[in-house]
Amino acid sequence: MKQRGQVVVDKILDTAERLFYLQGYSNTGINQIIEESDIAKASLYKHFETKTDLLIAYVQRTHKLWFTRLEAAVNKVADPKQKILTLFDHHTKRQEIRKFGGCPFIKANDEAGIDDPRFLEEIQATKIHSKEFIKSLVENSVHKKFLSDEELAETIYVMLEGSIVTASVFKNSDEIQSAKKIIEKLI
Repeated sequence: MKQRGQVVVDKILDTAERLFYLQGYSNTGINQIIEESDIAKASLYKHFETKTDLLIAYVQRTHKLWFTRLEAAVNKVADPKQKILTLFDHHTKRQEIRKFGGCPFIKANDEAGIDDPRFLEEIQATKIHSKEFIKSLVENSVHKKFLSDEELAETIYVMLEGSIVTASVFKNSDEIQSAKKIIEKLI
């Protein structure tokens, strides 16, 4: 059973996540979060001293949930090469769920990335984690060795990130699946 304080934090973060993703960080005010969370102003400030603190908590929680889902999807697959390709299928599904709104971390970074070094570090940590996860999948695969493990991991990372951005622009998953087909030829 959750403690009352955690219930309030979750309400705040659920609301912030929805609003930051849909409206953007800059277009979302603290008063709107308070109103839509149905909490007292003092409750918000008890848990988050500043809007930046709330943004950092949002990124941390989103990162944790994101990688829990990603790892679960990859762990369902036995073949090491297919694990790599599952990255693209998982990102396709997540973009479809988010109506091709793009990467939540890139969106937040575009708006708030230079305001607070703590926030920038948090965003960078999400992307570093993604690169490290991809590299571990590459190292555990027996790919064709056209590229070194590091080069292939970087290629997959850049193809994945670029295809997600492109999917958000064109509002479909064609580019993510195209990137998957190219990577399939390399592994």
